[in-house]
Amino acid sequence: MPRKKSLTKDDWLRAAMEMLRTRGIGGVRVLPLAKKLRVSRGSFYWHFEDLQDLKDSMLDWWDREMTESVIELVNATRGSGEKRLIAAGEDILTAHRNRYESAIRSWAEDDKKAARMLRRVVRKRLDYIISLFADAGFPPAEARARGELMAVYLMSEEAILMDESLKDRLRLFRRQVRSLMS
Repeated sequence: MPRKKSLTKDDWLRAAMEMLRTRGIGGVRVLPLAKKLRVSRGSFYWHFEDLQDLKDSMLDWWDREMTESVIELVNATRGSGEKRLIAAGEDILTAHRNRYESAIRSWAEDDKKAARMLRRVVRKRLDYIISLFADAGFPPAEARARGELMAVYLMSEEAILMDESLKDRLRLFRRQVRSLMS
């Protein structure tokens, strides 16, 4: 009989993020998470001190997986600002890296730590997308206007175009980039 794979901290965090997305922060609880993952609560305490530690880790995970990973991918991409911007957007859309945006924003309404993290991550995203437009040769004010428009689009795209196929969403995104690059 094959040995059951041990859960990692990331497994817990992914499940907690899905719970956040579907139930809100009030629905993120240890016992329902353990049941969802089909393990005992003891497994939770192997990875986290308590529920607050989980919540703090969720915010860090969201930043790392939904922002830092995109920046790392784009920094490794060679080519024009346009090519790098397309790489960022394609990664965000295909990996659904914008799927927790609404849940994080709702959480931040009542939680100061979540609100600080939200502001920090949004600023990081804006600055990075603006830098891609600056790399494409736009003067600072134009790079900022175009970058902010694209960043807001990428952060909210999945919620707005939820009924569209990924293929159509990618096509529209590429059209948006071409429009903003001209």
